Amino acid sequence: MRPLPTFGESVRRAMVAGFVATVCIVAAPDLRAQGTSTPILNPVAAPADPTQLQPVERVPRNEFGVVGAFPLSESDLNNLFFPSATEDERQAALEGLDFFTRPHTAAEGAGPIANQTFCLGCHENSLESVKERGHGQLVTTVSQVSRAARTTPTNFAFVGFDPATGGGQPADNIDPLKNTGKTAAFTVFDDFNPTTGTFDFLTSFSSNSTQHTRPTLSACLPDPLPPFSQDTNLSAGIDPVTHLSATGFRRAIGERAAPPYIGRGLIEAVPDAQILANEADEQNPINTSIDAYSTYPECAGNDCTAGQHNENTSTAAFVGGDPTMRVGHFGLRAGGPLMLQFVVGGVEGEDGFTSPLNPNQVVSGVNTNRPGCVPQVTPPAVPTSTPVSLRALLRLTTLPEFGPELLAVLNSSDPNAPGQLRASAEKVQRGAELFGIDLVAFADRVIPGRMPSGGDGLDEHARNQSDRKLNCVGCHFPVTVTGQMPADTGSTHVNNRWAPLFSDLLLHQVPSIDAERISSTTRLPVLVWRETAEGLVPSLDVPRSLTDDGLPHQNSGIATGRQFRTAPLMGIGRIGPPFLHDGRVYLSTQSVSTTPASTVYSDADVTNGPLVVQTVDEALHAAIELHDLPRPDTGKSCPLPEGGSIGDVTYPDGAADICPPYTSSNRADARAVIARFRSLTAEDQKAVIEFLKQL
Repeated sequence: MRPLPTFGESVRRAMVAGFVATVCIVAAPDLRAQGTSTPILNPVAAPADPTQLQPVERVPRNEFGVVGAFPLSESDLNNLFFPSATEDERQAALEGLDFFTRPHTAAEGAGPIANQTFCLGCHENSLESVKERGHGQLVTTVSQVSRAARTTPTNFAFVGFDPATGGGQPADNIDPLKNTGKTAAFTVFDDFNPTTGTFDFLTSFSSNSTQHTRPTLSACLPDPLPPFSQDTNLSAGIDPVTHLSATGFRRAIGERAAPPYIGRGLIEAVPDAQILANEADEQNPINTSIDAYSTYPECAGNDCTAGQHNENTSTAAFVGGDPTMRVGHFGLRAGGPLMLQFVVGGVEGEDGFTSPLNPNQVVSGVNTNRPGCVPQVTPPAVPTSTPVSLRALLRLTTLPEFGPELLAVLNSSDPNAPGQLRASAEKVQRGAELFGIDLVAFADRVIPGRMPSGGDGLDEHARNQSDRKLNCVGCHFPVTVTGQMPADTGSTHVNNRWAPLFSDLLLHQVPSIDAERISSTTRLPVLVWRETAEGLVPSLDVPRSLTDDGLPHQNSGIATGRQFRTAPLMGIGRIGPPFLHDGRVYLSTQSVSTTPASTVYSDADVTNGPLVVQTVDEALHAAIELHDLPRPDTGKSCPLPEGGSIGDVTYPDGAADICPPYTSSNRADARAVIARFRSLTAEDQKAVIEFLKQL
């Protein structure tokens, strides 16, 4: 075994804090000669060989993600990587592993402006796992498979601008009402002109429309969200009716939370043509025995879940990118075709490490000419091998095995048949059925040796075509076939696989609340009292609108502020919350017993009742509910703030802003699916949640 080079010997390494890209990238077929060490920067997956399709290799569930203290070492890879990864493949990822999990300093090459001191800083939610209130399966050690941590909502009145310094502040204080709040999610911002659909990325305040709030050097200030008085687009004032300035702009602010890097190599290996085929497939009619069309007649037929692909080029993302427009795979808005663009984007954009693939240093207007706030290392700070090794680390990270109850279902003689399993497995089976899965087709594709020779003739995505029940599978495709990427590190483990991504990799429209979208400032945290079995509990209200117009670097212009890519659900029951693109549904040891997150929900028994997030089950329930706006207000619990406003956000139409009629265009693509979920009995809703916990 070759020893791992020391940090100083191999050069300072780059980072990838959260698939945040500076720009989106593409690729022409970029092949290399066999036997050379030149990496393929722009891999393009060719179609699958149907004679070679196999299930994905997994790590045993109780071992997945169990690692030691950081920085991690080669032995930790046993519980992260494909079990058959070779010694050469493991060695190829060690530089990236050491960089990802080791805190950095400016003297090592970290730029003066940063979001975290190392990649792992955005993936520490496992330390926040609520063990006593969870379901006993959450990972409690930190690695790249962990999510971004969140303890409270963010108070942008504090993180945005500090008059005493002229900079912003990091969200590192647990008090979200009188201080910043606490989260590892990062803020993206720009000025948006809704009439023209154009953006001003405010590069005089940040080099990539991302607020860098944890500088590497004490001489540097955190990036501010520029006050309107300093923003030429907005300094003349905002019209109180249109919420636009005289130049037609309004401020757009959003947060992004790092996802768990589980199975990302499989996503990379999905051919572009497969994503386009998914898009065409979602135009087709569906069959379901659960009616929602009396509420949403416009959803009859394809169920309103028809998605849209995103696309982009790679030229602006790194040196050697290709101008060809390609289908997007990665990012919360599927803005990037390649994994490497997010590695390079994080290397430069989040930690400020320059490399030959992107030699540009992150700059910040507030720190221009500020004494001592200068890079300590001449570019490039890290070699090309660093981002390439980081890509190998992510590509080789596999999935956890399914939970024992789901495995019992899948290994039974007829996974679709009821009445042959223990009660706990029967509940998971019921949940999968309601989700819309054909369990025979699913078992044939994820359990080694189950697929009959010659195939099973069932739906390639393992959806139940005769009755999709809720039709969660309308967006969360259970299985997607990967193709064949050119020979490179790790490709043999991700090529020609039935990958249980639980995503169509397409854009879908999320719920929107106009009063929040058009406001000139972001909604502030609000304390509410929710009734639970333990009595009234003070909690922090989770906003229902998922829309934001913070769209840095969606240069193709395809995605809008209401569109996000379907989140892959791989490992969701092993890693747990926080959920959604900004981590707003969280479960934290520091706040679960004092001020947990809360929202309202609707089910068969209670209309718009309280949902306080104190367990994994409640977090999953909240994430499901937030796929659409609440039911129209019945005078019970529509979450309208007291007085009809929060800070500068005013709700002129009252409850109709947040709980609008079913005919409202502000409801989401998932509106019919969520209407069906709300029509279920509490027992069936629980079955769906039990199924998700087994993924």
